[in-house]
Amino acid sequence: MGRRDSISRPVAAGAPAGDRSSAGFGGPPRSDRGPLSIVEASAGMLVQDVVVEPSDVVFVKGIVEASEGIALLFAERGGELTLAAPLGRGDEFAELLLDLERDVGARRRGAPR
Repeated sequence: MGRRDSISRPVAAGAPAGDRSSAGFGGPPRSDRGPLSIVEASAGMLVQDVVVEPSDVVFVKGIVEASEGIALLFAERGGELTLAAPLGRGDEFAELLLDLERDVGARRRGAPR
């Protein structure tokens, strides 16, 4: 019996495990093209840069993940974060930012874009 992937589909004998470069997956694997930049990933969204204490980043990530699609969080280094929200969720995004300011002392950097 041949190898199977994580959901029990047959995998071609010559394909390494996890290979998604075959037809039907839209071109070369992601590693060949490099990661998306924050600008590319947040295109067409409401974006706000915020700064929190580095020790609060995991807590903020948990809040954002539990917010049911209100925002995405991008972290480059330390406590410098970029939050992005779909255009239709502006009011909820503003409320999330106010909550982060109150609860963890988040500071907004620059105007939303």
